[in-house]
Amino acid sequence: MHRVIILALSLAATNVFAADPPPAKPWASSLGAGLAITSGNTDTKNYNLAFATKYDPKTKWVFKADVLYLRGDSNGEIQVDKTSADARGEYSLSDRTFAFAEVSYLRDPFKDLDYLVAPLAGGGYRIIKSDTRNLTVDGALGAEIESSGALGRSSSGAAKVGENFDWALSPTSKVTEKLTGIWKTNDFGDALYHFDAGLSTTVAARIELKLAYVYDYKTRPAFGAEKGDSALFAALAVKF
Repeated sequence: MHRVIILALSLAATNVFAADPPPAKPWASSLGAGLAITSGNTDTKNYNLAFATKYDPKTKWVFKADVLYLRGDSNGEIQVDKTSADARGEYSLSDRTFAFAEVSYLRDPFKDLDYLVAPLAGGGYRIIKSDTRNLTVDGALGAEIESSGALGRSSSGAAKVGENFDWALSPTSKVTEKLTGIWKTNDFGDALYHFDAGLSTTVAARIELKLAYVYDYKTRPAFGAEKGDSALFAALAVKF
């Protein structure tokens, strides 16, 4: 009886590993959320919502976009209220070089920033390209449209440089890091710097746990606003 069971299991395993792997889907998306509530001497509530999507038909063209919303309250007073979004299309010119067009968006009332929109186009280079590690640098030119309650609406040409790194530590865990800077061409002293880093790990078939840190620094915010702010948060995301 034991021999029959072992034989049946062996045949089943052989069929599974011999079968062709399912084709990779061109679309890959995730939707995540995190919530932290504390009470006692200080009542706090922090939550985040995140969405990311990527379209990769395994040709020269790739599209990706992401949205992040952060909100924090302490004793009924809002401490953090920020929305950021990016959409980008890339076209590979060679194995290492690529061209891209993108648009980024930021809303941050604590910087008196009603909105900042930057449509840009440029090119980049893949310094490291492998199945487990990737490092790219890029540069772009375009425009920046900004609106604040104190300063009103303004627009300018814009220049941007960026760096992206990701490292698959294992089949289920990944480290990511991103650094960008955008400068107004009519005043290079007015710039916005962004840094984020994250560690994600798969905890179930379609569930991912992510720990992330985000930092934004604006050299010339509206009067009385802080130049820099950061957030550290965790979220569970559903992949589909």
